[in-house]
Amino acid sequence: MMDETSDRGARLEHTSAPPTSIEEALEWFATVLEARQIGGKSRSFFPTWVRRFDKFRVTVLRRSFATCTNSDVSAFLEDQVARFSSPSWQLKQAREAIVLFLRHVMNLDEVDAREVSLTGLGAGTAPATELETTPGIPSRVDESQPEWAQQVQRTLRTQHYAIRTESAYLDWLKRFVDFHQGADPRGLGTVAVRQFLEHLAVDRNVAASTQNQAFSALLFALESVFKIELGDLSETARAKGDKRLPVVLSVEEVDRLLDELSGPPGLVAGLLYGSGLRLLEALRLRIKDIDFDHEHIVVRDTKGNEDRVTYLPDLVRDELREQVERALALHQQDLTDGYGEVWLPFALSEKYPNAATEPGWQYVFPAFRMSVDPRTGTVRRHHLGETSIQRAVKRAGRTAGIVKLVNCHALRHSFATHSIQDGADIRTVQELLGHKDVSTTMIYTHVLNRPGLSGKSPLDVRRKAR
Repeated sequence: MMDETSDRGARLEHTSAPPTSIEEALEWFATVLEARQIGGKSRSFFPTWVRRFDKFRVTVLRRSFATCTNSDVSAFLEDQVARFSSPSWQLKQAREAIVLFLRHVMNLDEVDAREVSLTGLGAGTAPATELETTPGIPSRVDESQPEWAQQVQRTLRTQHYAIRTESAYLDWLKRFVDFHQGADPRGLGTVAVRQFLEHLAVDRNVAASTQNQAFSALLFALESVFKIELGDLSETARAKGDKRLPVVLSVEEVDRLLDELSGPPGLVAGLLYGSGLRLLEALRLRIKDIDFDHEHIVVRDTKGNEDRVTYLPDLVRDELREQVERALALHQQDLTDGYGEVWLPFALSEKYPNAATEPGWQYVFPAFRMSVDPRTGTVRRHHLGETSIQRAVKRAGRTAGIVKLVNCHALRHSFATHSIQDGADIRTVQELLGHKDVSTTMIYTHVLNRPGLSGKSPLDVRRKAR
């Protein structure tokens, strides 16, 4: 299902006569791009590709727009490779732009991006270890960055590190370089690392987890990438770890919070509390992972990269079925529009190249608009972003009058605590949460009514209420 704006734009395109000039066609195309919420650099590059295709159509194909086919688009892309050695990311962007134009401006429904082959095009234009992308987003290797940064980014992507990890590691490495007045990190060593880590702990007073992340980034860059052997860092000043109890809502507070939520945010919040999921685990759920018959959810894309099974709460089952139906309808519309691929982990995308368009692999909570994959340059539909859910939950907490720090993770903490309160075995809760060590789960025993205590407070025993 397209949103109302996109649907209205699509109807206008197919009920009007084709434009009579390229300028008029591009004006229509701008409306299509706006209706389909295509923004960023793509918004400016797409018309450029259409103009190039128009020139190729006139001078080489010598045919009208109305008679263009998938083969004509492929011929144009081959011409771009032959004349300009265009890289793969440009060819993919050109294909997306031209197919979108022919389908939604020239009303050529038979033109399909899946039928426009890119096999063998753009080969050899970049190192094999680099991955593909488009302008305006983090590139395969950002050539505007120093050589050492390109080297680290290339290694991170070759080893298939998560895009968030890549961003964090590169950021810490840049901070490390700035701290040492722009020195090339390939010439630094143990002393420089110790100085930076102590600066974070002593001068910046960062949390222990922050210092550990910085250390992991430097360790990866210096030892794994630059092959610098780091010496003993045991004497480095360490940031103190905070021992804080998790924020746990009462059952009554959870009820008030969930009553203030509706739509996808309400359903996601219900899964966080009802199934003990992390926010990203909920948003990354695939349709095939919801087992309505056996009443459970298989959580696959986890923090520790280990599958686990958890509850499918009765109270969200019907709403979850409706959400799945909406996701499938949206996927079908994407297929009709020449898209419909979803991101797959690297190994799966290589082993099952057609799985990306299969219904079961689609996200249960698809995003409202298309986006460009930062590693392949492919236009596809990802899952909902965390920010929209986080804001909705915080806003609902304020509206419900809850004075505690309400966030998405508090619902997962509440799931664990209330499960233990209701008599669940600590090992069972550990498995449901996906904790590797039971000691991590044991923290929830400390937020119960009387953690490890018996009897009453002496104030209650020795002094009567006034």
